[in-house]
Amino acid sequence: MLTDKLYKMGACINLTRWLGYSLLLVWLVSCQGQEEKEQTVTKHPGVAAEEEQKRISLVQDAKQELSDWFSFYKIDDNAADSLFVLREVWDTDLLTFPVATNWHELYKEFPKLFLPSPDKSKVLDLYSYERVFRKRRLKKPEVTADSPDSEVAIVDPAKGEKTRLMFCGTPCQFDDGWWRSANEVVVVGLVQDSLGQQHYPAIWQINLTTQEVRQYTSTTPAQPANDKSYLQKEVFSKL
Repeated sequence: MLTDKLYKMGACINLTRWLGYSLLLVWLVSCQGQEEKEQTVTKHPGVAAEEEQKRISLVQDAKQELSDWFSFYKIDDNAADSLFVLREVWDTDLLTFPVATNWHELYKEFPKLFLPSPDKSKVLDLYSYERVFRKRRLKKPEVTADSPDSEVAIVDPAKGEKTRLMFCGTPCQFDDGWWRSANEVVVVGLVQDSLGQQHYPAIWQINLTTQEVRQYTSTTPAQPANDKSYLQKEVFSKL
């Protein structure tokens, strides 16, 4: 009998200790979670504000540099800062290939197709991928072959090499771009919705140092004038 009482007493003491440890553990976890939550709340506003300022600065720079593109798609200057929101972020592999056999000939005949880097050593190539251009006497050049695929690349003419930054099929169209700095390229164009029914203006910010791509997409669909093509009206017709 005494043994049973001692056994039961020991079991009660162990249970009490276990409950005490459990409550202590719950309290510690709760405190830690609250502390982390407070730290997150404290840090988040500053990070969000910095991110928002970068977004607004990018859109404003794009409006200034590529005003024809904003006008073509009827993007209201007063509302543009709030229309574009960050949708995707990914890393680019910066794959390097030899240029096509006719690339230098195309570069020589149609230099306006290529956007030179700040130091003039490289060019941004948005338009040459699987397109064939034909010069016409006393007329504007015409595109005699095209592709549903699009590519953004940087070409080093001296080395005869191109470095791919982005590649996309029919869901994307790369319209225009510029070198924001020696280490940053900005491209504008269109992306389709998930149903493939509407196109939305998009801005891609490509950091060549970190290899990060950030896609900012408009919250309203594109509204091109008379359903015309920006590439035909603002790029190829001006060669």
